[in-house]
Amino acid sequence: MSVKAVVVAIGAGIAAFLGIGLGVTEITGHWVAYPQFLGLPAGFVTGAVATIGVALKLTDDTSDGRPDLAGAMGGFAVGLVGGILIAAGTIFGAVSSLAVGVVLGLAVAIAVARYR
Repeated sequence: MSVKAVVVAIGAGIAAFLGIGLGVTEITGHWVAYPQFLGLPAGFVTGAVATIGVALKLTDDTSDGRPDLAGAMGGFAVGLVGGILIAAGTIFGAVSSLAVGVVLGLAVAIAVARYR
């Protein structure tokens, strides 16, 4: 496995962890006293599954369609993390910065899948 594949897999895992962890924490914050106890495990499991899934799809013995999916997922990861960091540095809150990250992540994923 190349260094690029490892970086893309880890990026996808971090993006999934942040996206699901923040989302679950913010959504359940109105109903649960400590929503982090729901958001962190949900984000951890999702991040682990995303990292393993992308790493398996980027190995050298995959079929032709798998690297495209893994590349799009990695592009989504980069766009999500970048969007969250950019939006968090401005006036946006946690939920708004997550929305900006998702939109930017989808745009990068579509661009990677289309022009790869």
